[in-house]
Amino acid sequence: MLNLTGFYKSFGRTEVLKGVDMSVEKGDIVGVIGSSGSGKSTLLRCINFLERADRGHIELDQVSFDVRNPGKKNILYMRRNTAMVFQQFNLFREKDARENVMLGLIRVQKKPEAEARRIADELLDKVGLSDRKDFFPSQLSGGQQQRVALARAIALDPKVILLDEPTSALDPEMIGEVLDVIRQLANEKRTMVIVSHEMNFIYQICNKVLFMDEGVVLESGTPEEVFIHTKEERTKQFLSRVYIPQETIGAAEKG
Repeated sequence: MLNLTGFYKSFGRTEVLKGVDMSVEKGDIVGVIGSSGSGKSTLLRCINFLERADRGHIELDQVSFDVRNPGKKNILYMRRNTAMVFQQFNLFREKDARENVMLGLIRVQKKPEAEARRIADELLDKVGLSDRKDFFPSQLSGGQQQRVALARAIALDPKVILLDEPTSALDPEMIGEVLDVIRQLANEKRTMVIVSHEMNFIYQICNKVLFMDEGVVLESGTPEEVFIHTKEERTKQFLSRVYIPQETIGAAEKG
């Protein structure tokens, strides 16, 4: 479905992606983990063409092209068929929750306002914001804003949802409500690529995990292969600092 081959990206003299390959099948939930600065967010932004990769080849559902000469048609195709959920929500401050969700439906899909309103209302109900549709971002908590952003992302029914640290800007008590919505999307078999430091969540929800280090995919496989049967010493070192198995947490709480 989505295949990346040989992705390179530099900012000045700093090489951020160094030949990244990634394959995502329909219905996959792919977790991308690694230290800050390893290239995870840049990888997502290059898929969505918020950043332009220097080299590489990309394929999404039979549409295939070289990223060095993508052409406007292919860039538009990628942006219409992938949706980004950002760390900082990126909602339009002057529009209420409903209007934020409606915007893409009207501008991109050219839906009539009444239909866009109906879809927006249904999606806001779905993410638990039926009583906040008329609220502006400044009137919403961080968790509520991120749930609006998730509703906006799925409104266009993208082939792939790209989530860039969707809980990193949230207070601890708000993280759970956002993760619950993502779990709901996973249960619907929506294809997602998730960059996150929520290791137990990644382990539980993803069927594939990529560990990135210094711009390369150092290790990949199922959650069990990456988290439990780790092969690379660098992966082991990273996980020893950030990953506490859920069963260990449960045992500590009982004790």
